Amino acid sequence: MTTTPKRCYSVEDFSDLINSRLQKLERRKEAQQQYGSLLAVLRQQIDSYRQRRP
Repeated sequence: MTTTPKRCYSVEDFSDLINSRLQKLERRKEAQQQYGSLLAVLRQQIDSYRQRRP
């Protein structure tokens, strides 16, 4: 594989690039949703713990 940029790009090159970018974005969204629900549960536990303490 050469490091010099190609002078002409085909539509397939661009669609491959866009597809890989979209897949990365979808994975990031899934991770954010998972961590977001985890954070919500943690916040609820902390809130209930604070309310139980005098």
